[in-house]
Amino acid sequence: MYKRILSLVVIIAVAIFFTDYGKHYTYSLITNVVTNQAVPTIEPKELNRLEEPYILLDTRTPTEYKVSHLENARLVNSDAFKVSEVADIPKNTKIIVYCAVGTRSSKIGIELLDAGYTDVHNLRGGIINWMNEEYPVYDANGQTNRIHGYSKFWGFWLTNGEEVYGP
Repeated sequence: MYKRILSLVVIIAVAIFFTDYGKHYTYSLITNVVTNQAVPTIEPKELNRLEEPYILLDTRTPTEYKVSHLENARLVNSDAFKVSEVADIPKNTKIIVYCAVGTRSSKIGIELLDAGYTDVHNLRGGIINWMNEEYPVYDANGQTNRIHGYSKFWGFWLTNGEEVYGP
């Protein structure tokens, strides 16, 4: 078992340092491990083509949201989230949740599903993956290329845009 883990680590390291494709692939593998698979995922490409009506819920902190967010996203801070905050959303509405990488949003997705919401999806790879796929993000002044990296580890995986850690 130890040799298998070591081999996987070596392969990931080589992929990270030698190709952007490898970096994207490795990021995808890691985010699959840290997100709860009970919440169906939606790829950035699928979300970009999705026709309304749907609701976007940004589950990051207000500081992260202020740096940038998806257009028309509604902030529901995962640190203080209560299902009652979204009581105005009908239970059969398509809801897309996202955070930086998908971990916090999958937690909120589970809470929504448990509360009876029937059409909840987690943006695969979060806003970092969205930006890496070259889709737009916005701040109070309009479109921006800035992304709050959440942490240096997760910010490392951002290959498109400017990684920041404050407002």
